[in-house]
Amino acid sequence: MQERINFLREELNKYSYNYYVLDNPLISDFEYDKLYKELEELEKQYPLLITPDSPTQRVGGISTGFQEVKHKYRLYSLDNTYSYDELRKWYEKITNEFGNNVELVCELKIDGLAIALAYKNGSFVHGATRGNGITGEEITQNLRTIKAIPLKLFEDADVEVRGEIYMPKTSFEKLNEENLANGEKPFANPRNAAAGSLRQLDSSITAKRDLSMFTYTPIIERASKQPKTHWDGIQYVKELGFKINPNIRLVNDIEGAIDFCKEWETKRFELNYATDGVVIKVNNLAYQNELGYTSRAPKWATAFKFPPEEISTVLRDIELGVGKTGAITPVAVLDPVNLAGSVVSRASLHNFDEIRRLDVRIGDRVLIKKAAEIIPKVIKVCDSPEHDNLPIYQVQADCPSCGEPIKEVEGEVNLYCLNPKCPAVLRAKLEYWVSKEAMDIDSVGPSVIEKLYNLGLVQAPIDFYKLTIEDFLKLELVKEKSAANMYNAIQASKKKPLAKFITALSIRNVGKETADLLVNELPSLEDFKCATVERLAEIDGIGDKIAKNIYEFFHNEHNLATLNEFKEIGFDFENTFTPKTDELAGKTFVLTGTLQTMTRDEAGDIIKSKGGKTSSSVSKKTSFVVVGENPGSKLDKAQDLGVIILNEDEFKKMAGIE
Repeated sequence: MQERINFLREELNKYSYNYYVLDNPLISDFEYDKLYKELEELEKQYPLLITPDSPTQRVGGISTGFQEVKHKYRLYSLDNTYSYDELRKWYEKITNEFGNNVELVCELKIDGLAIALAYKNGSFVHGATRGNGITGEEITQNLRTIKAIPLKLFEDADVEVRGEIYMPKTSFEKLNEENLANGEKPFANPRNAAAGSLRQLDSSITAKRDLSMFTYTPIIERASKQPKTHWDGIQYVKELGFKINPNIRLVNDIEGAIDFCKEWETKRFELNYATDGVVIKVNNLAYQNELGYTSRAPKWATAFKFPPEEISTVLRDIELGVGKTGAITPVAVLDPVNLAGSVVSRASLHNFDEIRRLDVRIGDRVLIKKAAEIIPKVIKVCDSPEHDNLPIYQVQADCPSCGEPIKEVEGEVNLYCLNPKCPAVLRAKLEYWVSKEAMDIDSVGPSVIEKLYNLGLVQAPIDFYKLTIEDFLKLELVKEKSAANMYNAIQASKKKPLAKFITALSIRNVGKETADLLVNELPSLEDFKCATVERLAEIDGIGDKIAKNIYEFFHNEHNLATLNEFKEIGFDFENTFTPKTDELAGKTFVLTGTLQTMTRDEAGDIIKSKGGKTSSSVSKKTSFVVVGENPGSKLDKAQDLGVIILNEDEFKKMAGIE
């Protein structure tokens, strides 16, 4: 039995290393889980055979607190610079000491939490936060839950490594969305989220937070190799089983390092983790020892910091946007600032609960950042004596577009304008109707819609289909060919699938994936009209709230009259989609995470073309969950329910895609 347990541990550790460190899965999650469960059962039967480095021992119990520990080797800070000239001066001091062309290693500076990990005879024995560099907090139990941290090395070595714990941007955004939905405070940035996750007293919470680690400094006490350069040391710890950042470069001189900094100043936004600079180190370890340290930092390393991704500016106003469902969204109007490569003058405030939580007031100096380096948002009010003298923001009672009262909707965070004739709602519905997600009329954009609306030619989606080519010619700068293209694109959309039409109707909480689920069960518009709330709620992935919204939409007299108009002008409300094959008939797939060779929409189309169904949520009825990079909670739920998990290659093989 000991032999089987040892075999399972070695295999599972190998598969975890390939998945979490090399991003190269060797088996499916389903196969991994089978081996894991077998090991778990055997260890329950033979508890004396359990070892600390077993994959089953990653998640422990609940701690009462964190103990302070003294680091065996001090963790120093780094000197920072924002100037290439200062980098050259730093390098000049080094070349004065050792001659020209001293090799340097350039590494991205990960914006996470520094930690120290200690291994004895190849086994992970303890880990601690950086703290003040001399002492830190012992968080071994939580660090064990991070699968990028090996519990057993590929060699029985005695080493200590330094690394950076980080949370992927996609996981950070998902965590904040969940926090806001649950009425909890969102994290300000991925670094805070990672730090907060590491300091959980319950290690099972840490285990769910999708943390990872890059290793960047090894201290080798006893091992088969004693590298003489930093570069060789990094490659060696990779051989031992640690995850290193792939974006590392060995250069001959400081100009090579500056080229690396320039390259990543904008390219970093393509990464799924936050990085705020480049760390530049002398490669030769003997040179490092000779250069030594100041009281706080090594002389042989420095950090070049990128322009800030968070910056303060003055909030001049709060404008209210009105969406296609009537949801009122507050937007901060700011003094323009350069943030992460672009000029920002507007930022999201999410909703009015968030304004109250942050206590944002017009005239405040606020800190803004880009969510995953894309969407600017206000994250906090900067401390200032003027804040208390500014008037507390009061939500206006009326819609900024139509003047009708703004109302709360039970179970919703947002406030709504419920006036069906509100101009802002109408325009938003028109823009959504032609969008790719809905009817996909790509030749009719927002500027054309604005002109049509202002001329009174289009007030509702049905009006698109009453337009003539002559109507388009009334628009400024529109010529005959463009007019004909727009007219033909609109007319052709009458043949779009029923799911597209349901999506385009702008029913609250019903997007593309939900529409697909509905049409799978309700293949005609008459089925929608006849469905009760109970029938709708029974559909996999449709909850009580969405069911109620759908029912109310299809029992509204105005909506029913409009649907009849669509039918009269030639819309076919039957689900006429016919799969090309029935290879996946009777199978329901959930797609989660980022796929490498296709989008999730493309994968969904493949599934439907072969007779399968897609769903936006995991349940006992789910046949398979297809997992890409950073899958999130759907993977956890699939594992809890025992649903078969496929990676992208396995899905493509099942679907017959080369």
